[in-house]
Amino acid sequence: MKKKIIFGKEIYKYTGCIHVHTKYSFDADGEIDDIIKSAKQSKLDFITINDHLSLDAKREINKKNYNGIYVLVGYEMNDSQRRNHYLVFNTNKVLPTSLSAKEYVKNVSEEKGYGFIAHPIEKRCSKRLRKYQWLAWDATEFDGLEIWNYLSEWTGSLSIPFNIIFKILFPNLSIKMPYKETLKKWDTYNLNGFRKSAIGSTDSHGYTYSFKPFSITPMPHKKLFKTIRTNIWLKEKLMDDNYEQQILNALKKGNSFIVNYNRGNPDNFSCYIYSKKTKNFAIPGEEIPLSEEQLILWVNLPQKNLIKIIYNGDIIHYEISASISIPISKSGFYRVEVYKGKYGWIYSNPIYVV
Repeated sequence: MKKKIIFGKEIYKYTGCIHVHTKYSFDADGEIDDIIKSAKQSKLDFITINDHLSLDAKREINKKNYNGIYVLVGYEMNDSQRRNHYLVFNTNKVLPTSLSAKEYVKNVSEEKGYGFIAHPIEKRCSKRLRKYQWLAWDATEFDGLEIWNYLSEWTGSLSIPFNIIFKILFPNLSIKMPYKETLKKWDTYNLNGFRKSAIGSTDSHGYTYSFKPFSITPMPHKKLFKTIRTNIWLKEKLMDDNYEQQILNALKKGNSFIVNYNRGNPDNFSCYIYSKKTKNFAIPGEEIPLSEEQLILWVNLPQKNLIKIIYNGDIIHYEISASISIPISKSGFYRVEVYKGKYGWIYSNPIYVV
């Protein structure tokens, strides 16, 4: 946890990895204790476990603050064709795969759960590898979507058998930035007034392959925990008796930003819109009235990088700098993208000017 002071108010940043698989997934074999140990070594504050169609991990998570790591257990839903993957939280039951994606999105919402579309857009260099993308775009009751999924992007870059050894040895070279098509989908929902948040995930499985007498874990949890994270900003500290709702509410509202830690530590990153007149301010996921006047969008970075300001889905400003401030004179949503060379680094959720 890191603390920042903005206009005299405390903001607490927590860094987490979303969409982690354990031995309770058919395609993973990691022990929960080992995964949490890796999370602590990676200096994470929280993780979310989303095993395929399983909440079995809940039986093992019996502490509010598990060895210094906050752990949320949900699951990953899919339909009968293994499409339309959906991260579900705040529930004690797994829905049947006989439901359509539109039906389970609606069901989760009605039952006061939280739902995020997983790897909505997928690409594949190799025809041998199947896509598991989202097709139910007419379902609107979801809370947010993964704009960046490590495993999905890595798998999409494989060209079997030509580059598989190279990709296993140097997996992070394949992780460049979210797909433009995903960002466009996200912006379109927000442009239409739905206010959907974005998350980033590792989708880490940590599966070990055995070739007697040898075994190999190509992408262990510990390695992926140092890559794509979703960091949340809160105006109060996480509490042991309420941390799950605090984290889920922050993810739903978009009080967060997505960052690839493999490209650098973003601890000094800040992004908000404030009024020079009233000194009120809004962080990502919040709104601020245009009527407060003299609004300024402020972005601060640890060092100079390419900063892009996105307004209602379009780039309205970009420059290489360590900090920028631009006047805001129109209502709509504003978000920030930061690049290191040709690689994406930071993607903030929108701030809404109303």
